[in-house]
Amino acid sequence: MPPDLPAGLWPLVHRAAAETDWPPASPAAADAFLGQATRHGLLPLLFEAEGTLPPAVTEALARHRAWLRVHAQRMARLRETIPRLAAALGGEPFVLLKGADYMNRLYPRPDLRPMEDVDILVPRSRIDAVCARLQAAGLRQGFPAGAVSRVASYHERVFDWDGTIVEVHHSFIQRPRHRIDYDAVWSRRVPVESGAGAGVARLGDADALAYHALALGIDAFAVPLIRYVDLWLMLRRAPDVLPAAAERARQWQSVHAFYGAFRQAFRFFPELATPDRASVVEGLLRRPARIFVDRWVLPRPREHGREKAPGRGLRLWRKFWLMDNLRRRAGFALHHVYAMAAGRWS
Repeated sequence: MPPDLPAGLWPLVHRAAAETDWPPASPAAADAFLGQATRHGLLPLLFEAEGTLPPAVTEALARHRAWLRVHAQRMARLRETIPRLAAALGGEPFVLLKGADYMNRLYPRPDLRPMEDVDILVPRSRIDAVCARLQAAGLRQGFPAGAVSRVASYHERVFDWDGTIVEVHHSFIQRPRHRIDYDAVWSRRVPVESGAGAGVARLGDADALAYHALALGIDAFAVPLIRYVDLWLMLRRAPDVLPAAAERARQWQSVHAFYGAFRQAFRFFPELATPDRASVVEGLLRRPARIFVDRWVLPRPREHGREKAPGRGLRLWRKFWLMDNLRRRAGFALHHVYAMAAGRWS
């Protein structure tokens, strides 16, 4: 059974691919639509909806069916990584983040939610012990973020496990950017009982939604549409969680990112923007701040049709204004300069 998806999802993807009305009118247009769906992590969901799609799309899917076998093999390998991590860590607690959580919790089948790596959160006090266990199990540490990722305070450590990337976080992002009470986050975690292994948990619903919005902001909203489908499904699964998640964003001083994530989601999926939800989101910022974010910070919807990501300068501009106040922005800038220098020295 396919998940309950937004009615406008496939027309949105098609407009990004061809800038014409749905449905695709030719085999070439249908192939372009499938290419766009693939880039946005939506091809498994498209195959799942095969019986409800226009003929040109159904015919195009038939030409791409071999992709499903490759995808199934990759997803099986990623799913196996989670119990293997639990075994390697020998009872060390960890929280599944992003796709590692969503694939089982939000989707009817794990293979419907593509992911490129496995993200976990561990207590900051245990990060060195956890990483030592992983290295003893044969994982090789890398530094894809460059010099800053070599500093001990950096928020994540990245490992390669026989071709599978494992990202171990002790924080969601560099701590000066926000004010997150991680002890409280840990106290609200929910055990995972699907055979993942001892000590495996997920974030509580309000924390998960607040973190998801924050993560979209961390990436300056230059993300595949599957991550907005995640947001849609989170609200479908827990429809009353939005006010609690918004309050969490206030506590974390991540209000601008939370507001921006939902403004984008409302643009993509207008049926999300009920009066109650719009009131919660708009209540996070005063009107002048909302106008500034809408006009000068958020990407235009057409950016999701581009294969080329926005430039570094534009991304930094967005990240800067998605922090909640001058103190956070200055703290992040100083921390980044220090981390760069310390990383290069090390």
